This record gives sequence, C-alpha cells and structure tokens, in this order.
Amino acid sequence: MYPKNPVSLPKGMDIHDWMDTKKKQFPNQLLVHTPYGVVYKMMFFRKQKTFLGSYISCSAYIRQIDGKFIELIEMASIINYSDYTKSVGRYNKGGDLGPMSENERTEILLPCIEEFLEPPGNQQ
Repeated sequence: MYPKNPVSLPKGMDIHDWMDTKKKQFPNQLLVHTPYGVVYKMMFFRKQKTFLGSYISCSAYIRQIDGKFIELIEMASIINYSDYTKSVGRYNKGGDLGPMSENERTEILLPCIEEFLEPPGNQQ
C-alpha cells in the first residue's frame, strides 16, 4: 500500500477524469485498464533508465474512496529490458521485482509511483 494514502483528487475530478488526464500527461508511458467501476490497474514506465540501461516501471491498483480521494494498493516494480515506447500496450519483457527490501522499495518503487502522481506540468 502507498504510504501517503489517501491521495486527494484535484477539485471537481473523479477517478475517471483524473485517469484521462494521466493518460494525456503520459501518452507513451502509461498503460491503464479498468477491471471494476471505480478501480484502475496501471503500469507506468519511467523515462529514466537504470545504470544497466533498462527501464523501471511500476504497477498498482488505484481505487476511488470517499469521492475526493484515491488509494494506491498492490504496488509492484518491474524492470523492463526494452524501450518503454515499444512496451506500452504489449507484453512485459521484464519481470516483477520482489520480494523487495526497504531500500529497493524506497529507491525503486516509490520514486516511480511519485513520478506517476506528479501533476501535469511538473515533469522535467
């Protein structure tokens, strides 16, 4: 579970509006589907490569709670050994990382989730 749960939705948005915004914000880095009404499963590919030249991605279920908040659960990190622009929408060529140590969680997983959560216009 994401340690900063719950995450506030922008004023006037529900989870569907917010996810549409995220898809526009990260058109080549985000893969999303909706297994349930107000739950999304996302996979996000970071632009930054590891020192080995692979991409780190993360996945999580995102669900709306209390109308104004979302919650990220069942998070995982994935190392992808190909170009993320070719990986979105295709089968993953890497594998899940786990079990994670606290260092891996804070150095790999959480930075990926934080990058995904950045509001539009805050990317470098």
